[in-house]
Amino acid sequence: APPSAFKNIVITEIFADPGPQIGLPEAEFIELYNRSSNPFDLADWQFTDGSAVASFSNYILLPGEYLIVCATNATGRFVAFGKTFGVALFPSLNNSGDALVLKDPAGLMIDSVNYSERWYGDEEKKDGGWTLELIDPQNICADGENWIASEAEPGGTPGKQNSVFAEK
Repeated sequence: APPSAFKNIVITEIFADPGPQIGLPEAEFIELYNRSSNPFDLADWQFTDGSAVASFSNYILLPGEYLIVCATNATGRFVAFGKTFGVALFPSLNNSGDALVLKDPAGLMIDSVNYSERWYGDEEKKDGGWTLELIDPQNICADGENWIASEAEPGGTPGKQNSVFAEK
C-alpha cells in the first residue's frame, strides 16, 4: 500500500450540533473524502478531538470516495445516506468549536480541522440541525473561509459531494 501523506484524506463535513433535527439523523458525524489517487486501508487510523480517540478497523477508502464516520450505535441511522463506518469512542463534537485530528497508523497527521461556530456564517443554522461543509476539498491551505453551513434541504449531505462544493 502507498504511504499516506498530509491531506490525502480530508474531513469534508462536520455535524457537531444535530438538534433541533432538520432532516438528518439526530447523531453527530464527520465525513471523510479520499482526494488522492490511491486507495487507503483505514485500519489503525485514529480520529480525535484531543480527549477521546476513536480507532478504525479495516476499511478500504477508494479514491474519490466519501465515508460517513459516526459512533457505532448511530451507524444504522446513516447507512441510507452513503458508506458509513461506526467507531467506538467517537469524540463528542463541541457545538461551539473543536480541534479535530485524523492520524494514520504511524501517528502522522493527515488532516486537522479547528472549527468554530462562526464558520456557519448563519445565526440560525449555527443553532443546530445543520452541518458545516468544506467548500473546496482541493484547497488545502484555507481554513475557516473554506467552510460554511450546508445549503442542503435536510441540513447536510453525508456520504456525497457537499451542497456548497465549488472550486475556488
